[in-house]
Amino acid sequence: MGTQALCTEYDLEEEDPFFTSDVEKVGRSRNTYEHQLRKRRLVLGVAIGVGSVALVALIIGLAWAMGHRKLDYICPSAYDTTRPNLVFFVVGDWGRSGNANQRRVARLMGDVAECLPPEFIISTGDNFYPSGLSSPQDPLFDASFSQVYTGPRMQVPWYAVMGNHDYGDNVDASLLNSGRCLAAPPSAEACTSRCCISPWWQTVPDLAARDLRWNATMGGVLTRRFKLGVAGTLDILFMDTNPFIQSYQNRSWSSFLRGVSSQDSQAIQAQLQTQLNASVASGSSWRLVVGHHPVRSYGKHCMEDDKNNCDDMQFMRPWLRSYRVAAYINGHEHDQQLLKYPEDQVYYVVSGAGSDTREGEFDSLLPEKRANALFLSDAQGFLAVVFAGGTMRLHFYTIRQRGPAYTATVNRPA
Repeated sequence: MGTQALCTEYDLEEEDPFFTSDVEKVGRSRNTYEHQLRKRRLVLGVAIGVGSVALVALIIGLAWAMGHRKLDYICPSAYDTTRPNLVFFVVGDWGRSGNANQRRVARLMGDVAECLPPEFIISTGDNFYPSGLSSPQDPLFDASFSQVYTGPRMQVPWYAVMGNHDYGDNVDASLLNSGRCLAAPPSAEACTSRCCISPWWQTVPDLAARDLRWNATMGGVLTRRFKLGVAGTLDILFMDTNPFIQSYQNRSWSSFLRGVSSQDSQAIQAQLQTQLNASVASGSSWRLVVGHHPVRSYGKHCMEDDKNNCDDMQFMRPWLRSYRVAAYINGHEHDQQLLKYPEDQVYYVVSGAGSDTREGEFDSLLPEKRANALFLSDAQGFLAVVFAGGTMRLHFYTIRQRGPAYTATVNRPA
């Protein structure tokens, strides 16, 4: 075999077959057979290898296509006969530069918007992962917002509240230890040439000028009023809930520029009560309150003993009832929930599934807990809110199906 190879490669003189013995002839014949067999095996192996690569490529291609397919949402006929007074979307916990299915949720929102054009979109916080913006020029704003929510019907105002990650939660410690980012700047002026992580950057005019849709609030309560035609008016109170979470006060990021340690939680409570009073006195027909942290939830942040953020938010419950708030809407939990308790007219809505979610989060939930849960989903998605005919309809959408995964009709609290 080796001699034949050399003869072929170097054009050596061939051996005289007359001097080849019968044994050598048999050996040569066997070698030739084995050589041909090895060639066949090699060809077969290459073919199998190429086929395997092609199969893997096909699987990857199909997975990519499934992940990037257009949902082609079809508008239900019911929407053609009921003209809404107001439509808006709610999405939370989304800002991951288009990753973790954020872009898929954005495409779904764009599809549904063709059917139900929103007047505005609410963000329930955690707008920019992993730890907020470092300046008004931070490229993360474009990567996670402007370049993701590009649907023609989504070029409407966005009203955002702050989440804990917007305040700097999960910050890379090396940024602080190396001095690249200031941990406790004395003022905003100190940040002109240095990295300073702060939720305040999301509220400054320089950031809004980069994308005119963006409107964010922090450190207090802001009421926005919307007309509902003959159905009256809707007041939505946007509240910063981060200062209410006791465990945040001891975190390293609490002292960032305008961080939670500089906020007055009692003053924010007073603002909330004052603005709820004003809403009732004005005769507003509907009231909703939006914050990042849940008041009631079956998600991770309220079911684990050491992370029960709901305990810090319980002061809200009597106020929501007494001021006849139709729904409290929050994010923080990376899922979607709709909870309704028999002793309470308030609907508790979680919309925090804008990108990464916690798959299987509700699998171990006890049946007695599920009795108060009208809808639970660990899939990425968003909420569409429709006011029409004197009612509020809540349509929960997920990336797993084309139509609403769940719809609830809410009457105005008496």
